[in-house]
Amino acid sequence: MKPQHLARNNVILLVSLLILILFYPLFQADRLLVRDLLLSAVFFSGIFSLEFSAQSRMLLLSLATLTTGTTWIHHFNDNDLLSLIDFATSSVTLAVIVVLMIRHIARSRIVTPTIILSSVNGYLLLGVLGAVLLNIADAVHVFLNGAESAGIALPSQGSPEFSDYLYLAIITLTTVGFGDVTAVSHLTRSVVMLIGLAGPLYMTILVAMLVGKFLADHEGK
Repeated sequence: MKPQHLARNNVILLVSLLILILFYPLFQADRLLVRDLLLSAVFFSGIFSLEFSAQSRMLLLSLATLTTGTTWIHHFNDNDLLSLIDFATSSVTLAVIVVLMIRHIARSRIVTPTIILSSVNGYLLLGVLGAVLLNIADAVHVFLNGAESAGIALPSQGSPEFSDYLYLAIITLTTVGFGDVTAVSHLTRSVVMLIGLAGPLYMTILVAMLVGKFLADHEGK
């Protein structure tokens, strides 16, 4: 894929992620429709934002198509089993994209604007992946302990929505931790701890790699 196409697709991915994180919670009507549209855009733009062999791209496209299919089946036929399948396939797809994005950054020889964009996208994708994992953990907790139980505690009464999981994941990833939305079950706490560890590790490793590549390129000139 041409460098300008990779740059364009990374911009599309960044815009999709920012809309999902910053503006999706503001929607009052058709919120689930907006969420599913944005997640579908993230899946496919994430795959086309990196350089792969033709065989690898076909495998990733198959995975993204399966994930998008389960997302939209769940959208039109809402039940607990489909919800778990939907978010399980979504978490696998997001995890694969994040891992391949980190590998792509690590293998790059120089620091380009596209590589910097990929680094930012990888960080935001970790937050979305964390939100999906929290959704799964909370759903499993409710399934095992009954509808009256909750794995996530909100400041107001009511069941958590995807925007709440997204908020908790991003706040934990950035190590801010306001404490207004908290994990109260063992499973959701484990996911929160995983997210809390992933954020600083990602920043430390990626910054070290980017600085090293920049200095090596500068010294080579």
